[in-house]
Amino acid sequence: ETDPVLPPVPVLRYRLVVQTVGQGSVTVDPEQASYSQGDVVTLTATADLGWTFAGWSGDAVGAAEEITVTIVDNTAITATFTQNAYTLAVNVVGSGSVTRDPDQTTYHYGDVVTLTATPALGWDFGGWSGDLSGTSNSTQVTINSNKAVTATFTPKPVTPVSYTLTLATTGDG
Repeated sequence: ETDPVLPPVPVLRYRLVVQTVGQGSVTVDPEQASYSQGDVVTLTATADLGWTFAGWSGDAVGAAEEITVTIVDNTAITATFTQNAYTLAVNVVGSGSVTRDPDQTTYHYGDVVTLTATPALGWDFGGWSGDLSGTSNSTQVTINSNKAVTATFTPKPVTPVSYTLTLATTGDG
């Protein structure tokens, strides 16, 4: 007696769709057009400069930058990246003020801020220190991390005033 010939079992294929929110990328290993049930796929999230990986959502959740997913059906996963917020602390030594343009509480990677130092009456602008250097009273700082800048003002030198003193005598002496 011969064994009956069984028809081939169709292999089900599933799609994996990975989307991103914000600025970053996801590598898929192995990267294929479709997957069989039970395939294991590794997803790795990499944030762009100035961004941070916030987590996975959809058919996979978590905060680890690398996860493994077992394919059991069509799968949709989103990687979310959030933009970093940086501070710009401006300190003043002496008498004067500093304006920022734009004047914001926080800044993002790559923002350019113009700082202008204005001395008070009787003071001169001496220079910048900290995350800036130079003596130009107006300058720019590019934000790529938290920044701290100090503007130093110095008293104007006192110019001696010369007076003519005329003495006159009356009488003997």
